[in-house]
Amino acid sequence: MLFVDPPSVIQEHMVHFLVTAQYEAAIIKDHRIVQAVLGKFRNSVIYFNADTRLGTGALDQIIRAVMQGRDRHGADVGVLSYNENPERAQHYLMELGVSCGYITLNIGFEKSARIIMKALEAAEARGERRFVRVTVPSGRGKLNINLNSGAQTLSGTILDVSEVGMACMLSETYPPGTIFPDIQLQLWGSLCRVSGRIAGKRDVTDGIVHVVMFDPIKESSTRSKLYAFLKRVMQYEVDSVL
Repeated sequence: MLFVDPPSVIQEHMVHFLVTAQYEAAIIKDHRIVQAVLGKFRNSVIYFNADTRLGTGALDQIIRAVMQGRDRHGADVGVLSYNENPERAQHYLMELGVSCGYITLNIGFEKSARIIMKALEAAEARGERRFVRVTVPSGRGKLNINLNSGAQTLSGTILDVSEVGMACMLSETYPPGTIFPDIQLQLWGSLCRVSGRIAGKRDVTDGIVHVVMFDPIKESSTRSKLYAFLKRVMQYEVDSVL
């Protein structure tokens, strides 16, 4: 889910809300990198801001270019606006043929959120994945973990992570079923404490990857930190396209 130069409510609240609802979401701040971003994140749903300072002609040109390149990137296109304008909606829906609608946002965040959620559900934007999972970006340093089994503490690095689990490299090998009552996730300066167990492992070139499934996270502060991290990684990946 990508928003191009979105209204302030999208930037301040909506992306975080969508991540908590298990949608991959980020903002494209510069119209000039839209095609490059879509080339990297194929089959995205992308919403343009009809109230942008670009002007209708320039925005139409960008949207047409995206739609003409659909065979390369597979993106579905929609338009957002705070202005209820039937003529403009008709233009985008019938003349340009955007597939994800012309959504009139409400000043209230909750109503706007419900509108966008309905549009995403109709577009099946979440796909088959139930939980957002991010891979640790290369060049941004390792994400460290400390795991306490009750008998000893071991360290490791996180490869990817979601709200329900992670893949990691550990300093020692442990069999599936091993319980860790205290797991400390060090996520770009934010410390999250969870618990869980090893659900499986697999051999790779430089060692063994352990898959750890977390116990349900009860602390709202821990969930908030994890969601904030997922959001930061997804935005970083978009910002670093060029």
